[in-house]
Amino acid sequence: MSEQQSSAQTVGRESAPFFTVFTPTYNRAHTLHRVFDSLCAQTFRDFEWLVVDDGSTDDTRAVLDAWMNAAHFPIRYFRQPNSGKHIAHNRAIGEARGQMFVVVDSDDALVPNALERASRLWHDIPEVDRSRFCGVGGRCRDQRGRVIGIPFPESPFDTDFRQHLFVHRRFGGEKSQTLRTDVLRSYPFPEIARSNFVPEGLIGLQMARTHKLRFVNEVFRVYYVDDSETGVTLGSRDSVAKAAPGRLYYYIWLLNREMEYFRRSPAPFIKAAAMLPVLSRFAGRPLREVWRELDHWHAKLLALAAFPVALPLVIFHEFQVRSK
Repeated sequence: MSEQQSSAQTVGRESAPFFTVFTPTYNRAHTLHRVFDSLCAQTFRDFEWLVVDDGSTDDTRAVLDAWMNAAHFPIRYFRQPNSGKHIAHNRAIGEARGQMFVVVDSDDALVPNALERASRLWHDIPEVDRSRFCGVGGRCRDQRGRVIGIPFPESPFDTDFRQHLFVHRRFGGEKSQTLRTDVLRSYPFPEIARSNFVPEGLIGLQMARTHKLRFVNEVFRVYYVDDSETGVTLGSRDSVAKAAPGRLYYYIWLLNREMEYFRRSPAPFIKAAAMLPVLSRFAGRPLREVWRELDHWHAKLLALAAFPVALPLVIFHEFQVRSK
């Protein structure tokens, strides 16, 4: 089978499941057992596991083949040329059969009742209100049991990604989200040439204009940190050069679309403005061209004000890239 082809295999139930659990992976055969073991332990069984392999060179396929023959749930495997997590995500959304979509990275795991609680939380939203929500979510803990981030002020807590990012920042930290597949299909990641990464916030901010999220102060996912087993992740930001075009796209989009939140939360916008010269440098685009893509005078004024900060950042990242 060529690199441009995909393969898929399904075991178990043929009808559409309630959840599609999506795992993007790249050379993670040694950690994928975390996801698989946690899915085997789920108290809610109406799900499929959809794995998109981003061109792995290890024995990922062999590992998945063995599990396909043993699992009590459907496993579907697709392979693509090495392109990045955002491209794998688009593929998974197109292939997903579930009503709800859950992302579990290839080095993470779900707690045993995660899908059961997500299903109940979703169905607890009155049916008449459900169309205004794009999903539900909870908190994460690390592999040592430490819950990540500050609790929400109440549980359940209704918000949207814009409010969460710009207004309720103190309740930040890694979160677990279960999202409607049909809504996600309306917001695919842009497939930007020569970039292995597009920030996930782009999709969340777009969905926030029409849909809310309901969160609870319960742990749904185990997020592994400082782990010696973990290598380079799919879509990781280990090289600013590889991710530069996608990050540049996001920061321009942010400065053009969300500046109304600048006074409430200036830090994300100052960071975006300061990074424009860095990312334009590594994306191979003239800074004047990036400047012309800023739609409003206040975004351009912020970019000018941040320029003294940007110069040391260019030097720093240039050194980082050359030292790799």
